[in-house]
Amino acid sequence: MRYNTIRFCAIIFFFASALPCFGQLTTSNDLGIVREIPIKSFIGKRFKAGVDIKNIPSDSIGLAGFFFLQVGKGDYDFVPGTRQSKPATNKDSAWHHYEIAGTVASSAQKVWLYVNTRGNGDFYYDNFSFEVETAAGLWKKVVIPNADFEESPLPLKGFRGTETLKEKQGVKIELALDSDQNILHHLHIHSRNAKVIYPYGRDKLKGKYIDVAGSKIYYETYGSGEPLLLLHGNGGSISDFKSQIGEFAKHFQVIAVDTRAQGKSSGNRSESLSYDLFAEDMKTLLDSLHLKNVSILGWSDGGNTGLTLAIKNPDYVKRLVVMGANLNPEESAVSPKILKQTKSDLNKLKAKNNPDDKNTVLLLEMLLKEPQIDQKSLKKITAKTLVLAGEKDIILEEHTRSIAEGIPGAEVQLLQGATHFAPKENPSAFNKIVLDFLMRK
Repeated sequence: MRYNTIRFCAIIFFFASALPCFGQLTTSNDLGIVREIPIKSFIGKRFKAGVDIKNIPSDSIGLAGFFFLQVGKGDYDFVPGTRQSKPATNKDSAWHHYEIAGTVASSAQKVWLYVNTRGNGDFYYDNFSFEVETAAGLWKKVVIPNADFEESPLPLKGFRGTETLKEKQGVKIELALDSDQNILHHLHIHSRNAKVIYPYGRDKLKGKYIDVAGSKIYYETYGSGEPLLLLHGNGGSISDFKSQIGEFAKHFQVIAVDTRAQGKSSGNRSESLSYDLFAEDMKTLLDSLHLKNVSILGWSDGGNTGLTLAIKNPDYVKRLVVMGANLNPEESAVSPKILKQTKSDLNKLKAKNNPDDKNTVLLLEMLLKEPQIDQKSLKKITAKTLVLAGEKDIILEEHTRSIAEGIPGAEVQLLQGATHFAPKENPSAFNKIVLDFLMRK
């Protein structure tokens, strides 16, 4: 079960990088940092968000721009249909104003306005703005502290997501001064030595397909050693584990999979989806690789698939870690609010009757019907098992503990302060917990 269901089709998590707005190309210096603007009092009003950009790429991969997203109460409560991006089309030494417009959604409480850069070049930003239309048809400016970089000598004051800069070896950020009186102090991002990289989930060198029961299952393999199978959540993909794959590949042969009808894996559009089917797909994949007795990390729906595989084929699973898994889709297991939202999202998609939404409909239907794992069947699991969930998970604590209690010798741990998105919220802490368990003698 994944938080806010249908929203997985739009956006997962953008503090690390909000650059899909620039297309499929990804580089080692991709950068996304964000200004957050409260908008709860402007619901239903038209808005304009803008910024001045000077975009001077030094090669064909360099690019600047900005990205816009409306968000609800929580940092992962993304509002569907509000994602907008504006790459800087001008590539010269002049300043140009770029603008995004729309209407403040009823469920929005804040907007995230991202600074995005990619690749090599010198990129400049100034004069962030957000305006809303009044009842009189006039435009009113919303105050954004240090929007023109004249209030503080710290260039990143007021930005979120700046921790990603630690990973960018060729990026330098500074406060610069321009003779233009409309600009003066501004943000300068200097990026060098960026290389094109293939992101997890789209790695042309690592990716392979296997034919499984009318579907093509896509997977990527990294590292060496004992096999570790990674299973993502509903509507997700291999890329959801981008903060785990590199670290885990230092110790294991990581096999990351796009589950049927998700990511780059296909699905028979006339079929229904189930965790039994997903588990059978994984068994077939492991058979094709001549593997048994593997470790599995399953997050959300991936945890449900991991449990199902371990029950039906215990000799295939050596160690099992499940994060935010559930045995059934009842209110005793899953947050009633999420179940209600899932039903609403499903009804909206069915009303649209768009053939392109077929897989999404199947995935949402599965969330409301499955899993149906008998508590007693958990006794069949022979794998050493760690059951994880966030302290603020959508899977209820009592239910998480009941899963651990049903598996012989299983351990349980609630991640303090974390939600269903613990692997993304605090990857270093999550990875350590998982590795400590998997590598224990």
